[in-house]
Amino acid sequence: MGDAWEELRHSPGVNLLAVGTLIAVLFGIGLVALVLSNVETFVSELRNDMRIELYLEDDVSEDRREALRRELSSIEGVTHVEHIDKQQALTRYQDWAGEMALLVDALENNPLPESLEVFLSPGLVAETVGSRIYVEFSNKEGVEQVRFDRELLGRIEALLNMARVGGGGLGLLILGAVIFVMASVLRLAVYARRDEIEIMLLVGATPSFVRGPFLVAGVAQGLISSFTALGLVEAARRAALGYSGGGSVALFDLLLAHALSGRFVFALIAVGLTVSCTAAWFAVRHSQGLRKIAG
Repeated sequence: MGDAWEELRHSPGVNLLAVGTLIAVLFGIGLVALVLSNVETFVSELRNDMRIELYLEDDVSEDRREALRRELSSIEGVTHVEHIDKQQALTRYQDWAGEMALLVDALENNPLPESLEVFLSPGLVAETVGSRIYVEFSNKEGVEQVRFDRELLGRIEALLNMARVGGGGLGLLILGAVIFVMASVLRLAVYARRDEIEIMLLVGATPSFVRGPFLVAGVAQGLISSFTALGLVEAARRAALGYSGGGSVALFDLLLAHALSGRFVFALIAVGLTVSCTAAWFAVRHSQGLRKIAG
């Protein structure tokens, strides 16, 4: 550890450049992971809270509405049915839209329809029951439109899978480039200590002993970069929520509501360590005139 600290102290400019490069890349990856993590949470919440909304016609009678509610409640897999009147619909929209709801407030009449919210039992049966209700009630008397969240969920899951695949491929290319850049930068640190390294080899030091400080320094760089990037990601998330008025804007609430999940935190730390250690290993292995320390 002492030799590793000496290596970091001996070439501060080179090491700061390497750490800064890795922090910038991990910060970008962390922001993407933050969005993916929140979208995954949103999809999971949707999946566990499956519901169907039946928007009713403006002139629907109370008797017809109650008949629809009873018919829906009798279906196996439906937990309960809730009636949302026009005022409740407006209040919900105002809570969801924030400042954008002022556009609706400017209208003389409430344009939002009353509806019946059908809550489904969680699990695979919800999709089957929901699809059945969607088909059977779309053309029922008094029903203007039926909305089933499963359609939205399917689209979001498809986009999420595309983002995972595309982001993973792009991330590998970027990390490969970062390893190359960091290895080139760290090679300067190895070269700066070439005389000391050659003397150590001449007096009997093993290649592993010579390599060790550089690899330990790589671990330190990876940890410093990872935790700094994680701190910047959380700071950026809180700043964005503060800028949006405490998360009242729906888009910010969807993408930034929750901090980075533990799975992504450990993944980002692992990526930082892997990149920094790999770059340090390449720097030691391919430094001109010092190939002996590769073993």
